[in-house]
Amino acid sequence: MTVTTNDIIELRSALASWPADVSSDAHGVQAPGLDDLYAPGAHSAALDPAATIIQGTRGTGKSFWTGVLGNATLRAAAAKAYPRLGLDRIEVQFGYTGLPGPEGVDKEKLDECVSENGGEQEARIFWWATILRAMELSSGRKPQSLKKLVAVAADIEQRETLLSVRARELQASDSTLIIVYDALDTVASSWPRRRMLTQTLLEVVWAMRAWRAVRPKLFLRPDQLEDEALRFVELPKLRTGAVRLTWSGTDLYGLLFARLAMSEAAEPFGRLLASLNLRTATPEQIRARQWVLAHDEKSQRRLMAALAGPYMAAGPHAHKKGNTYDWPLTHLGDAFDEVTPRSFLSLAIGAANFEEHPTDFVISPDGIRHGLRAASKMRVDQLHQEFPWIKGVLAPLAGLLLPQEEDEVFEVWRRAQTVSLSIKSAQRDGYLSPFPKKTDADEQGLYAALERIGVMFRRPDGRLDMPDLFRVAAKLLKKGGTAPL
Repeated sequence: MTVTTNDIIELRSALASWPADVSSDAHGVQAPGLDDLYAPGAHSAALDPAATIIQGTRGTGKSFWTGVLGNATLRAAAAKAYPRLGLDRIEVQFGYTGLPGPEGVDKEKLDECVSENGGEQEARIFWWATILRAMELSSGRKPQSLKKLVAVAADIEQRETLLSVRARELQASDSTLIIVYDALDTVASSWPRRRMLTQTLLEVVWAMRAWRAVRPKLFLRPDQLEDEALRFVELPKLRTGAVRLTWSGTDLYGLLFARLAMSEAAEPFGRLLASLNLRTATPEQIRARQWVLAHDEKSQRRLMAALAGPYMAAGPHAHKKGNTYDWPLTHLGDAFDEVTPRSFLSLAIGAANFEEHPTDFVISPDGIRHGLRAASKMRVDQLHQEFPWIKGVLAPLAGLLLPQEEDEVFEVWRRAQTVSLSIKSAQRDGYLSPFPKKTDADEQGLYAALERIGVMFRRPDGRLDMPDLFRVAAKLLKKGGTAPL
């Protein structure tokens, strides 16, 4: 079957029209929908009732999977993708989502129940109250206010009786209640309070092992779980059992092709597949991973070459610039070599929006490089939402050539007084500074903060470097690398 120029234009237009910010919330306006559901095999643990802690950096899908669990329709669709998990036998309620409204519990409700100077016992009782609230919701009753439930939770005998009664009801109906906690980085704006709230929640999660039919599930950032200042005797066991959300290259391309297959350009995309002797699939087959393009790298490479050409340059030596399939994966990784779907889709959207359109392909090598710039800017902007100090720390490094000796990087920060300014900014605007402890407040501690979140890394020869994903938007230079924005 022949692919026409109009087919190419339709595919490019569809890709360019996708929203660049593909973030999700557990509920509300940005909750995931059925057309958003794509279920990589490696992500089954995110929904597995037996998996208690799911780790993931921003953009890997923590809130997305929280939203899928909390929506009965999406949960039913996910049950077909992951038939062994028994998702048809679970009930789900939210314990904390960082969002207001009747469904969620946010920081404002938390602060009402746990005073600013409240200790561990007060925090622990609050988390028990969120368990009781979820149980009341699962029973079909309108829950009492969290403040009232805090008083109930403080009575150990009454609390355990309520838990045991509900657990027996669930067991009698062969069901399990999953209580989901998401956006836990929003619980506090100071390091001591965040640690205290995180630690007490983990203690409650550990204690919940006594009720098999009621299971908490936490979606956490790795840096929050790995905080060395957490002090809880069973913490190593929880860390060992935690599952990390990651995306392989085939998962990312499977997601991209699934979105195209279910877009308004489904017909021209189908003709492109037919020209390559690749079959189309129904949305149900795609969601259930019953599609060759969900897992077969060889087929994915053929399709990407048809969309963008085989190499990142033209001419007899084009292969030296890399191929169009590997290049995005290589340049979108953070310091942990992890690529998020948010960054990957942003690159593809940016490539489709590049001004100079090819006539024989949907996107071009120059478009892909432009897409990296768009993805880098979006990633740093989103990182700024999570770590408001990040732009102030990166700004003085603009124009620096990487990789660079540690002393040169640190001297740039010293001249700009970056350490003191970042501390003052955090105190003024009420967010977590880069320094978990006062003794960390120096240039070495600043680098450690960036290393901890995957923004910088140390090369084997000791020099400091930064992945292209952040370097391009931060306007640092690199020989042979994509030029900054």
